[in-house]
Amino acid sequence: MQVRNASQSSEGSHNMSRFRILFLVPAFLFAAALGATNADLILENGTIHTVDPDVALVEAVAIADGRIIALGSKTAVDKFRTTQTQVIDLDGRFAMPGFNDAHVHLGNAALRMLNVDLSETTSLEELKTRLAAEVPKRKPGQWIYGRGWDESKWAGGRVPTRDDLDAVTTIHALFLERADGHSAVLNSLALQRAAIDRDTPDPAGGVIDRDATGRATGWLKEKAADQAFGLIPEPTRGQWRDGFLRAMHHALENGVTSVQDDTLRSPGQGKTAVSVLQELHAEQALPIRITVWLPFEAPLEELEKWRKELGTSDRWLKAGLLKTNIDGSGGSLSAAMLEPYSSAPDNKGLLLLDPDTVTDMVIARDAAGFQIGIHAIGDRANRVVLDAFDSAIRSNGRRDSRHRIEHAQFVNGADLERFRSLGVIASVQPSHLLTDLRWAPSLLGAQREADAYRWKSFVDSGAHLCFGTDYPVEPIGPMRGLYAAITREFESGGPPGGWHPDESLDMRAAIAAYTLEPAFAEFEETRKGTLTVGKLADIVVLARDVTRLAPEDVLQTRVDITIVEGRVAYRRH
Repeated sequence: MQVRNASQSSEGSHNMSRFRILFLVPAFLFAAALGATNADLILENGTIHTVDPDVALVEAVAIADGRIIALGSKTAVDKFRTTQTQVIDLDGRFAMPGFNDAHVHLGNAALRMLNVDLSETTSLEELKTRLAAEVPKRKPGQWIYGRGWDESKWAGGRVPTRDDLDAVTTIHALFLERADGHSAVLNSLALQRAAIDRDTPDPAGGVIDRDATGRATGWLKEKAADQAFGLIPEPTRGQWRDGFLRAMHHALENGVTSVQDDTLRSPGQGKTAVSVLQELHAEQALPIRITVWLPFEAPLEELEKWRKELGTSDRWLKAGLLKTNIDGSGGSLSAAMLEPYSSAPDNKGLLLLDPDTVTDMVIARDAAGFQIGIHAIGDRANRVVLDAFDSAIRSNGRRDSRHRIEHAQFVNGADLERFRSLGVIASVQPSHLLTDLRWAPSLLGAQREADAYRWKSFVDSGAHLCFGTDYPVEPIGPMRGLYAAITREFESGGPPGGWHPDESLDMRAAIAAYTLEPAFAEFEETRKGTLTVGKLADIVVLARDVTRLAPEDVLQTRVDITIVEGRVAYRRH
């Protein structure tokens, strides 16, 4: 199930596979094995990319009871049609397995739906204008939460300060989280409530930015921002419900049928948020499938309780890996590096956890049978995590753990092959490149550029590579990720030929990294990730065949239909 297996065919062999599948494979034999005879839904007259290396392309698929019962030519699949069967004529459109986003923060997305979205601001002045429009809606003294600003998108590239925010309001507490989720800017009232002044020391694993006089600027990084975030009143259950449903509908609009989610670890609010998801599940109201990550730092007894409560086998909502962060982000200069940033010679970033402590905890949790996923962006952070996973194998023996490194953005060449040898999955977000290209070259310097976003190198080494978006850090739309993976260029184009184009993937490998590989990364490859008889009928229909488009046209490709468990969950009007 390596990513490369889904993309080995040349265009010629690809066409031969299509001929072989459509005309030589009798679909009714597949269905007979399931004992199915009548289809609830048939998709026909399409270019259906199964992502199954044994059955690459078909033109029709039959579905019954939420699962695929037949694949093949229209003539063969028509054998399962009855007068009650719903038939969707794809009229040549492209269909494939539903996207499985391997890394999201659904709770943060829900909060964004309820608060001030700053993700598309193009200047500090626009940010202030959006905030000013929100101020009259809030009572004096209330908190105003906003998220999504990124100073690297603005002319001048300056991080906002408390003084900038005080110019908007001094009678509301402002907490504005950066797009990467690793820092935030607060106004003076919010700093006062957080008890942050000139004499406040940096918390362990966090930074309080200060000006030349020692005064806090309002910019808080990592644990410092987390502590302040915990002061914001939690949404009501009704607000959580509304935010989640809006965020999940947005996922469906983008063809995403499954997500792997970090909501439970949200400071002070995660347990309530997950309980709302459980409530929606009990009502059979979840529109997408959710794997909930558990907090790595929690005691083993608590983790066992969560694993038992959520279970590990439900097809709609279940417990997944244990998640923690060992460093920050490149954009906030808090990713832990082996050598200083080229643009900040005195800064190597932050390790948020002690390496020895992490190793001991990894060994204990691995021994208890948990899968572990650790956020590591900098090359030092990646090495520390790989060392910890290596220690777990030495202590506990090798098993099918499928431990993961989330992001794996900057990986030293000496550590690359260790992903394969240790069985560690590289869980990456290719759309980050579209944002990070603005600053990554200057932060890394020419000598380290080749160590960044090493997607093709992971695949060539034999490691598993899965894709996500880090939503809402980046938009959840997979088309941006596919485009980034095949071009390594800005959305507007350039650099010519792509930034280190030798690390780009072909489209079929990129699709597999968004479907089959995320399923493997959550131990779900036997029931989703490919369009295979017996698997769940989670399917997305695109307006155009992305395997045949010019790269710039991929970005404009729309989702026409999203099907979850054999039901049309979204249709573009």
